[in-house]
Amino acid sequence: MAKLALPGPVISLLLLFFFSGEISMLVNGQKAWCVAKPAAPQHALQSALDYACNYADCSPTKKGGSCYDPDRPVHHASFAMNAYYQKMGRNQWNCHFYNTSLISLADPSYNPCCQFVSGGSGPPLPQEKENIINFTCGILKECSEIQEHGSCYFPNTLINHASFSMNLYYKTDGRYNCDFNGVGLIVVTNPSKPICLI
Repeated sequence: MAKLALPGPVISLLLLFFFSGEISMLVNGQKAWCVAKPAAPQHALQSALDYACNYADCSPTKKGGSCYDPDRPVHHASFAMNAYYQKMGRNQWNCHFYNTSLISLADPSYNPCCQFVSGGSGPPLPQEKENIINFTCGILKECSEIQEHGSCYFPNTLINHASFSMNLYYKTDGRYNCDFNGVGLIVVTNPSKPICLI
């Protein structure tokens, strides 16, 4: 099977959760943040912001605060949602906000003055039977790059392997399916490494 690599900014996947009936936690020490979904309606983001700020410190998002700029609902809501998520224990249900947020494994801090706090370990993972890697690789019949000795085997983590297989499936399927039961997200930053083209 030919490698699917595109020049310039490539739409790829960021794995946010990995569903497996066998695994209950991410790798120890994995940091996680709760952020607003970019496509969430502004009124829903404002409601989430108001709710989160009742329980967490949102003063950095106020005018003159270190996280005020850019003055956009999605940025302010992300900061507030994450502050709430961290304060309440970093459980999956602490980052729901009526389905306007998601858990990210990438640090959403966008400048040195506005740092998003993160806890020590990642979020608990939902228990489901579907294994995304087996599903995507079973349909594609080609995931040799994430097998031992493959160019994308390292880092040998579920997140890395699932991100690769989900992205390959997304590209092969005509760029229509990126949801994967709520665990996939389209991003514009290419996550490829020099020896591993995703």
